[in-house]
Amino acid sequence: MSRDFVPIGEVVKSANTGLDAIKRAPIVDRDTGIKCLRIQDVSQRKKYDNWGNTEVEKRNFEKFQLKTNDIIVARTGASIGVNLIIKENLNSVLNNGLIRIRVDYEKCHPDYLYYNFRSSTYNDFIESISGGTSTQPNMQINALLSYKINLPPLEEQKAIAAVLSSLDDKIDLLHRQNKTLEAMAETLFRQWFVEETQEDWKAGTLGDVVNFNYGKTLKDQERSGSGYPVVGSSGVVGFHKNFLVEAPGIVTGRKGILGVVNYFFDNFFPIDTTFYITSKIQSDGMFYEYFLVKSVGLGDMNSDSAVPGLNRNAAHAIPVTIPPSELVRSFNNFCKPTFAKINTNIRQIQTLEKLRDTLLPKLMSGEIRINYA
Repeated sequence: MSRDFVPIGEVVKSANTGLDAIKRAPIVDRDTGIKCLRIQDVSQRKKYDNWGNTEVEKRNFEKFQLKTNDIIVARTGASIGVNLIIKENLNSVLNNGLIRIRVDYEKCHPDYLYYNFRSSTYNDFIESISGGTSTQPNMQINALLSYKINLPPLEEQKAIAAVLSSLDDKIDLLHRQNKTLEAMAETLFRQWFVEETQEDWKAGTLGDVVNFNYGKTLKDQERSGSGYPVVGSSGVVGFHKNFLVEAPGIVTGRKGILGVVNYFFDNFFPIDTTFYITSKIQSDGMFYEYFLVKSVGLGDMNSDSAVPGLNRNAAHAIPVTIPPSELVRSFNNFCKPTFAKINTNIRQIQTLEKLRDTLLPKLMSGEIRINYA
């Protein structure tokens, strides 16, 4: 069967930008019951509860309210093209840095269009219309609507979207399970080492327990997706043919993003915007050290004025109470099965993501067909 590639403008019922952030949808400190979705909320995948509060006139809320199956696309700045789909009606409007697309349900399934927006073809398209325009790219709606997609029959679109969304649902479930597991371990840490601190425990500093080591300038980065993770301030940013830190390891931001602490099960290469943290007490698994570093408030220790920065000596000097080594060992032994499950889930997430990312372009292009009869 031949494939029809059409501009998405032919399947879009409406497309519009949002409300002006200064006059029509300003962000306010108080809870108004109405949120405003902004570019950073989309690019950082913020939860609804973390969107800014706004106050808008009733007529503007009714016109710009986010509703089920709205597809949102960032149209300006470094995040141009980043997108999400709204899964339920929300007490929220959108900012004018975003484009809202509503599809014609008789021609296109919303999830199918959304998955097209997650393809490498779409990314190449965004690059072609935004590259070299200015230091502040600004995508016009008509330019976005010119993006062409393969448009199989509607029932096949639904079947394709169902396959991809089922993988995403499984991935999301595993991520949520990992958050729950880590939260349980963190609660135990607070109970044992914060709420039940004993008077005879030794007073010391964070530097008595761990050492903050500088990440290294990145060289010989692999592009194939194989090798050891290259770790930046907020997580994995690539891969490297060598590793600098033998697992397990802990990483936190040194420049830019502060206060985010990551635990890694694999050997990794930390780049120079990070500190990688090693243990001075040599505890098995470094679970105690991980939660200790998370608990001391590194995000509030900016030592630079323009670019947020964390001073190594200041981090080492943070006062902490040091518990008996046998209690640390007991805590780590208790955490081992929990973190083993987290690691198993991470492996499964990676497998599912690889499968999804392999299937997505083949399904979008029609290289792989789905029997939807």
